[in-house]
Amino acid sequence: MRAHPFLALLVLTLAPAPAHSQSVYLLQQCNGLMNRTTYALSAQDWNGLVKSAEEYMSVCSEIASKRTQEAMLSDIGGGLIEQGQYDDAIRALTQCLSLDADSAPCWFDLGRANAYLGRRYAARLFWNKAIEVGGFDSVSAASVKAARSWLTKLDAMEKSLGDRLPPDPSAPTPSQPSPPEDSGMSFGTGFFVTAEGHVLTNNHVIAGCRFLDTPNGKTLQVIAASPESDLALLKANFKPEAVAVFRSVTPPKLGENVVAFGFPLPGLLSSKGNLSTGILSATSGISDNTRLIQISAPVQPGNSGGPLFDSSGHVIGVVVSKLDAIKIASATGDVPQNVNFAVHLSEVRTFLDAQHVPYRRAASEKDIGTTAIAELATHITLEIECSH
Repeated sequence: MRAHPFLALLVLTLAPAPAHSQSVYLLQQCNGLMNRTTYALSAQDWNGLVKSAEEYMSVCSEIASKRTQEAMLSDIGGGLIEQGQYDDAIRALTQCLSLDADSAPCWFDLGRANAYLGRRYAARLFWNKAIEVGGFDSVSAASVKAARSWLTKLDAMEKSLGDRLPPDPSAPTPSQPSPPEDSGMSFGTGFFVTAEGHVLTNNHVIAGCRFLDTPNGKTLQVIAASPESDLALLKANFKPEAVAVFRSVTPPKLGENVVAFGFPLPGLLSSKGNLSTGILSATSGISDNTRLIQISAPVQPGNSGGPLFDSSGHVIGVVVSKLDAIKIASATGDVPQNVNFAVHLSEVRTFLDAQHVPYRRAASEKDIGTTAIAELATHITLEIECSH
């Protein structure tokens, strides 16, 4: 019997609906789909599970909580794996991780899908990621345990079969570098701040780099850097499609909705960029560091240097880092969730002003929606490759 990682998340949360007949009907429809999904999972009806979960996502995503959407996408991915539809499962699980990059169940199932496709190297990376994320609740703990078990089985199989194993299409080759820690490569995100090609990013993204490029081979030149504020200004040898607009008039406020965009975990997640949402959790960083703001939007390695948007699509910070969950857990006995940081807007503007950069500013007066912000972000951001 397959122990589905999101079995404990079948109590789904719906946002409060206005008291009128259409909303009541939608709520009833979504509850019905939820029940169908629960029944299909308990009956191991994988085709029914995928169909009901997909219908739920199509009909109910507007009123479902993010955690419920993650559970449904995990159900879809798991059900597709059980039916041998591994590529489709990977797409669903990648979408799950775009909602929460710290979802151990989705990392675990992503490893399973790749393992069944013979991508042992990729599967190992994904299972290790599930273990790294950790078991902060019973569902995640089960996924971490399963990931450890599958890694043990993979080790035994590779040791037993050795050279008799078929070629691994996901393994690094001379023309396909190993991950950053093995190849002398590191990655980050930047975004355009002028039509002339000025790019803003973090100083730690470009520190120690011999060469800076984009994935398509276009070069970037360092114009200025500030280790104190962890900001750097680059110049691209090409013109952007669009440029960022920075918020003016009012500073970022506690509790505001924020959107982060970047290129986390290159080679594993989408090459077209990854969007995450959250709130502004604190107007200062660790030990009341006023150069930073704290955000709940999930970030991963590779997000550093990316723009942090407000609900008007205006930049209010530069994503910089997240807490080391393992170190904090060792010190406190608890795993921090979504404790991430960005360079404060005032620090960013001070840096750009010092470099006489003619960046754009506007008051934030209108909520344009996450979809519009995502569209804007894809036109102003770029992935940065650093060769050490």
